[in-house]
Amino acid sequence: MIDTIDALQQHQLVILRRLRKSPLTEFELALEIAAHSGYTPDQCEENMVAWLTELRDEGLIWSGALTNEHGQSMLAAALTNRGKELVC
Repeated sequence: MIDTIDALQQHQLVILRRLRKSPLTEFELALEIAAHSGYTPDQCEENMVAWLTELRDEGLIWSGALTNEHGQSMLAAALTNRGKELVC
């Protein structure tokens, strides 16, 4: 279980810190992770679902799919109260 900032991996820390100001989409988060970690944009895209699912399962974020009328979807994420307590 993730209880401290020290327990977070670099990509997790970037995600949580970027969500402090507002909810973000998977595309915005991928750009931030690529800019502030050793991951490439392609690696971020490939791993985003797993990363968000892991943080959601830890109770640190809310994440879900947003779908438009054409059936296109993307993920979005926001901090939970527990996530805010950890990074704010």
